[in-house]
Amino acid sequence: LIREEKPSIYLYSQKMGDHRQFGIVATCHVEDYETGKIKIHEKTRQVKEDDRIRYVDTQNANTGPVFLAYRDSETINAIVDATKASEPLYQFTAEDGVAHTVWKFADVAELESAFGEIPATYVADGHHRSASAAKIGALRRAANPNHTGEEPYNWFLAVMFPESELKILAYNRVVLSLPGTEEE
Repeated sequence: LIREEKPSIYLYSQKMGDHRQFGIVATCHVEDYETGKIKIHEKTRQVKEDDRIRYVDTQNANTGPVFLAYRDSETINAIVDATKASEPLYQFTAEDGVAHTVWKFADVAELESAFGEIPATYVADGHHRSASAAKIGALRRAANPNHTGEEPYNWFLAVMFPESELKILAYNRVVLSLPGTEEE
């Protein structure tokens, strides 16, 4: 791990087969989750959430990014396109055949300003991760009489993808048995 000298935001690309999507890697504030600026579409299971809370609390870090989607923005697209034209920091193909590329945005303020115009983001994957980050933030906020909102516990890792590039794969579960009779 490398600690940046100043706050940084990254562009991340995944290429699987013929599909390529570009996401913005940044931290999101738990307040955006609490106030509904980060929209959810499913409920979480308490036991899974509690397990994630224990993990984040013990590690003192949110190690898995939340996958967020946002409505397309010409301004953000232009910033992304300019960054894609630069030399990437990292580029490799993993054993599963997915190609990964990472760039660093030159101007964080310009990107933050552009995202200020986005009314909401939507959790595509990571409902338990985002819910537990918000709950850890609330617990630590309550325990900190000098809370400012800028402490690290107020932020969680996310990758935000524009709606036009999304390809969300099915996540199917197999039900082996149900309680009761077949008629019930």
